[in-house]
Amino acid sequence: MDSPTFAALPCPTVYVLLDGRRWMESHNAFDEQVKQLIHAGVTLFQFRDKRFSDRDHVAIGQRLGRLVDGTSAAWIMNDRTDLAIAAGAAGVHLGQDDLSVDAARKMIGDNKWIGVSTHTIEQARQAVAEGADYIGVGPVFESQTKRFTNFVGVDLVAAVAKEIEVPAFAIGGINLENVSQVRDAGLARVAVSGVVNSAEDPSSVVQRLLTKLAGCGS
Repeated sequence: MDSPTFAALPCPTVYVLLDGRRWMESHNAFDEQVKQLIHAGVTLFQFRDKRFSDRDHVAIGQRLGRLVDGTSAAWIMNDRTDLAIAAGAAGVHLGQDDLSVDAARKMIGDNKWIGVSTHTIEQARQAVAEGADYIGVGPVFESQTKRFTNFVGVDLVAAVAKEIEVPAFAIGGINLENVSQVRDAGLARVAVSGVVNSAEDPSSVVQRLLTKLAGCGS
């Protein structure tokens, strides 16, 4: 695909945070999962699973890169800029305690995406000021995959939708029952994990999420 920094992220977007459960079943199971999700309309993946070594992350990332090559999808490494570079990812996603956008940019270059997790409107503004290509906003709801003590709810989603101009992804506990609340608050891009990774029919879940997010203008 073209250099991701200069390609608009589609709207709506379902951004899938992959874990390694399919990889541990078999490499073919992982391949099939990714292919089905791309066919269903996923255009952005993220990977990191703390159960795996750095070497495994690079190997899995390279395989994921081959799977998305020639499609409309791209993949991003979570947290680790060095692993993103080693694995040939389209970018890196940074948490508030990870490298700064400036430090990551110096490492990864200008033709890669850098995303930043934000939990307040001030963090969202700061991420944009530092040059983030997109932001994550959350956790919006209680998550199946991560434990948080505070949830930003749809109020922050609405504030970000009103003010922030870079693509913003609502994240945290988003599922088929509550995704309409996110859309009504103004965002039509979501990052999801458990609702897809644990589904018996992940492709159907993605298609239904996209349907509920359709008609976006943000």
